[in-house]
Amino acid sequence: MGLMLVPAKAEEHSALGKQMESMNDAFKAFRRETDPVKGATQARTAQQAALKCAAETPELVEQMPDGPDKVKAALEYRKMIGKLFITLCEVEDAFIAGNIAEVTKIVDSLKEAKKAGHDKFIEKDKD
Repeated sequence: MGLMLVPAKAEEHSALGKQMESMNDAFKAFRRETDPVKGATQARTAQQAALKCAAETPELVEQMPDGPDKVKAALEYRKMIGKLFITLCEVEDAFIAGNIAEVTKIVDSLKEAKKAGHDKFIEKDKD
């Protein structure tokens, strides 16, 4: 679910990396926002980036040999992005309702999901 990031070196100029950066910028903006209108707008920006990310494939998956494992990994990525999109809609809903406490709660879950997504789909630097 949480694939928002400052792109890994290999992906930072890819289409996926650019969308992840856009989503991360919106996330940084709304996680501390208290204005419901601004927060909802930022959540929608993140949603649009998530939709664009769903059409991409992480480099780590692209590099896998063709076969069932690659297909399964690509599907798992798209499912995580789908769940992320739904969560970002929940953020927007909480902002619209003026429920900043709920926004904070959701943001905390997004942080955990972000780490899980990065651990799964971003190759660790070998430096």
